[in-house]
Amino acid sequence: MQRKLIMGIDGGGTHTRVAITNTDGHLLSFVEWNGSANVLKDPNAKDNIISAIQEALKKANGTLSDVTGFCAGIAGSGYDLESDTAWVKMLRMNGLRCQAEHTGDSVIANIGAFLHKPGIIAISGTGSIVLGITETGARIRNYDYHHNGATAARFISYNTVFKILANEFDDTDKDLVSATLEYFGAEDIATLAKMGARGFVADKTLRDKQFSGFAPTITGYALQGSKLAQYICNDTAANIVTGIKLVGSCFSSSAVSVALVGGVACSAFINDAVKQLLCAGDKNNRWRIVKPAVPPVLGAVVMAMQSSGVILNDKVLTNICDNSAQCC
Repeated sequence: MQRKLIMGIDGGGTHTRVAITNTDGHLLSFVEWNGSANVLKDPNAKDNIISAIQEALKKANGTLSDVTGFCAGIAGSGYDLESDTAWVKMLRMNGLRCQAEHTGDSVIANIGAFLHKPGIIAISGTGSIVLGITETGARIRNYDYHHNGATAARFISYNTVFKILANEFDDTDKDLVSATLEYFGAEDIATLAKMGARGFVADKTLRDKQFSGFAPTITGYALQGSKLAQYICNDTAANIVTGIKLVGSCFSSSAVSVALVGGVACSAFINDAVKQLLCAGDKNNRWRIVKPAVPPVLGAVVMAMQSSGVILNDKVLTNICDNSAQCC
């Protein structure tokens, strides 16, 4: 007898996450694979997706033919970049009988955050985007305004290094400067400058990955009082808020829910700065900052259920929400 499994995939910029539930929303397996599903960031993207799916099916004691609902949200693709469809071919797997739904990771993050209710998701981590789903169901991005706040992790590190090389720091930044030199393997600022003049790392993907990895150190030093780190983080927060307000201009409600997702947006200093900037002067209390109901991978499960005809009643949604802690 064929089982009825629902599969959701969150193909972020760093990890590939797969969750499998039954049609009642009970979690059967969850896998976090160390590798991106983004074909633009990882040459092994297809292998990462397939390996993560196989591991999740093994844990759920199922096969592809048991999957009756399937949705994948992939970073840097789908709704985020509608012209990029090459990655979809990776999901044409032998044995999968149901129709596979494909979208961007920001969409499943939004669905997971608000469970199909209107709201704005601001993602800043390996990548960045602000996506709102309005009261009418319209999907609005900050990109639609040609706004790219450059709030991803790599930009925090690039901007910090640029400021250090430009000698724009003070005594509060000594530890940050030392940590920067150590991270990039430079004896002193002059050596780091020579590295920069050569482009740091020739391969853009590897260079961006290297710089992304240093962002948590910068946000940490912001908490410790580094004025340079605080300047960079406050600027990042301001750009996130601008994106939120741009997207929010298309909402008609007097109250708009906003959720923050990603290592940058959820870092303590930037998270607090976003909340303060967003609510400053907000006399009408329009912005309601909330925690996502479920992580993006379960947002993909919700979309897979909907597309496969599963009725998303309170019982099913409660079961899905109960799985949140296991999928983070």
